[in-house]
Amino acid sequence: MEQTNEIPIYVQLISGTILGVALANVLGGAAKFIQQPKTHQFNILHGLWIVFILGAILIFWWQEGLTFANVEWTFPLYLFQTAYCATFLFMAAMLLPDTIDGYETHYDYLVGRRAWFYGSLILSYLLGIGNELVKTGWDDIFLDPSYIVMNLVVVGVLVGGIVFNRRWVHVAIAVFLVLMVLGAMLIE
Repeated sequence: MEQTNEIPIYVQLISGTILGVALANVLGGAAKFIQQPKTHQFNILHGLWIVFILGAILIFWWQEGLTFANVEWTFPLYLFQTAYCATFLFMAAMLLPDTIDGYETHYDYLVGRRAWFYGSLILSYLLGIGNELVKTGWDDIFLDPSYIVMNLVVVGVLVGGIVFNRRWVHVAIAVFLVLMVLGAMLIE
């Protein structure tokens, strides 16, 4: 299929739709902690992850607006973009499920399903690196050793979230990523 000027609009529409649903899920799920405090007991870990996902979605959407026109869109890139956006929706669904049947609290649910949650974070992070490659190219990314080291550290920290079951580990990981998102917001 020959590329037209209309293709990026369709890619933006599907990206925006998926991210919009993810954003709605995060905000709606967060509101349940206020609406239904008996069944949705707030905990600091969920609060931190809500801030992180909101910030990550907003940063991604902002960066897409700045760089979207720089890409020559193909069907494989469209699939890649859709998959990357879908990771935000999946993270939101894992963090704030409709029901936590079989678990005492939302915290217990999250820790019990941590491999899925952290796995989706890792996948999203790796796809984010791929997205950066598409938008900026190999030279700008891999010439900076600090970029490579930072990415290895983040993936290692997220793997630690899968392996370890201690509350302080999960809170520390969430704080680390929230600080990263807030730092990225200040840079933007």
